[in-house]
Amino acid sequence: MILDRQQDMHIHCSYNDHSDLNLTVPNIIRTAEEKKLKKIAITEHVRRSSEWTGRYIEELNTHIPSSRVKILPGFEAKILQNGEIDCPQEYLASEYFIIASFHTKYPKDLWYSALIEVAKNPFVNVIGHLAPEVGFSLNDQEIEKLGELFKANDKIVELNSKYVRPPVKFLEIFKRQGVKFHLGSDAHSLGEIGNFNRINHLINLIEE
Repeated sequence: MILDRQQDMHIHCSYNDHSDLNLTVPNIIRTAEEKKLKKIAITEHVRRSSEWTGRYIEELNTHIPSSRVKILPGFEAKILQNGEIDCPQEYLASEYFIIASFHTKYPKDLWYSALIEVAKNPFVNVIGHLAPEVGFSLNDQEIEKLGELFKANDKIVELNSKYVRPPVKFLEIFKRQGVKFHLGSDAHSLGEIGNFNRINHLINLIEE
C-alpha cells in the first residue's frame, strides 16, 4: 500500500484553546496550497457541549469552493468509556469527516470495549492516534480482533505524526489483515501541516 504524502487528514485550527492563534482556516488553506497538498481534512476537537460548531462549519463552507486543495470538513471526537463519541448528533452525518480518538485514560477493559464499539459506529471514519495506554498492552489476538473489526466496518487507521502512532506491532498485524491507513499530522501549528518526517519509519513499514 502506498500512502499519499500529499494528503493530510488530521488538521486542527484556532477554534480550540491550545492551537497557535495563527492556525486559522484561511492560513491552513494557504499553507496547504503552498506545500502542494492535494487533500486535507480540517478536524477540530469537539464535544457535545461545543457552542462554536456552527460558526466553524460556516467558515469552512465559505472557503471550500475557492480552495485549490480538496477540503473535508469534520471533527475529532473523544471516545467515551461506553464507546460513544463526544460529538453533537447533528454532525454525525455523511458530509462530515469524523476521527474518533482517546483523550481520557481508561483501564484496559474499558479502553478495549469502548474501541470495539467505536469500530462498529457507522459515523466514524477514522481511528485517530491509536495506542494502548501506559500501564497495559495488547497481545496479538487482541490486536487481531481490532483489525478484523476495523476492516469489516471500513475504518481507516491513522498514522499520526504528532504522537508517532500506532505502535509497530499494531501496524504489522493490521497491514497483514488488509486494514486501510492514511496520514495525519494532527497539526496544531502551521509548520506541522503535511509534515510526516517523524513517522517515516511507520510509512516505510506500510509501503514495503
